[in-house]
Amino acid sequence: MAEFGQELRSVLSGEPAAVAAYLRWPVAGAAVHGLALGASSGEPLLALYSAVKVPALLACSSLVTLPNFYVLHAVLGLAGDFRDACRGLLAAQAALALALGAFAPLVVMTFVSTADGYFLTVVDGALFLLAAAVGQVVLARHYQRLLARDRRHRVTLASWLVLYVFFAIQLAWVLRPFLGTPGYPVQFLRDHAFEQNAYVVLVEHVVRLFR
Repeated sequence: MAEFGQELRSVLSGEPAAVAAYLRWPVAGAAVHGLALGASSGEPLLALYSAVKVPALLACSSLVTLPNFYVLHAVLGLAGDFRDACRGLLAAQAALALALGAFAPLVVMTFVSTADGYFLTVVDGALFLLAAAVGQVVLARHYQRLLARDRRHRVTLASWLVLYVFFAIQLAWVLRPFLGTPGYPVQFLRDHAFEQNAYVVLVEHVVRLFR
C-alpha cells in the first residue's frame, strides 16, 4: 500500500515514475466516474458501459494527439525532450482521471437530488472542467524543467491542448450515452453515432436559441 502511495505522489508531484503508474491511475479514476454516471439509469449494463467508455475517452484522445505532438517536437528540434513531455501529459491525464474518480460521490448525490437529465449533464460537464484544471496543475509541475530548458515547449503544449480538446469533444459525442435517458434503450453507442458532428449540433442548438 505504501508503495502505491509513493507511486501516486511521484506522478502528481512531477517526479519520474514507472510507465505503469501513469496508466493504472487514469483507468481506475475514470472507470469509477463512468460507473457513477451509468448508474444514474438504474441499469447495471449501462453502468458497465460508462465505466469502459470514460477511460476510453481519455485514452483515445491522448493517443490520437501523440503523432502531431511528436512531429512538432521534431520540427522545433525538441525531439530529445519528447519522452519527458509525454510523461507530463500522462501525469496530467492521471490527475484528471483521479479527480473524476474523487468526484464520483458528487455525481451520485446529484442523481439522487434530481431527475433532470439536462441538469445532470451540466453538472457533469462542470466536474470534467474542474478535473481538467487539476490535470493542468500537475502538467505545469512536470513542464517546469522542460520550459527551463527551452521556452518553445509552450508552443508544443498549447498545440497539443487545442487538438486534444477538439478531438475529445467529438469523441465524447460519438461515445454517448454516458447517462441514462428515459425512453432510450440501454446500448453501448447511440444509433448513427458516427453520422453526426458535435460542433454542427452545437451550432444548431445556438441558432435555435436566437430564433
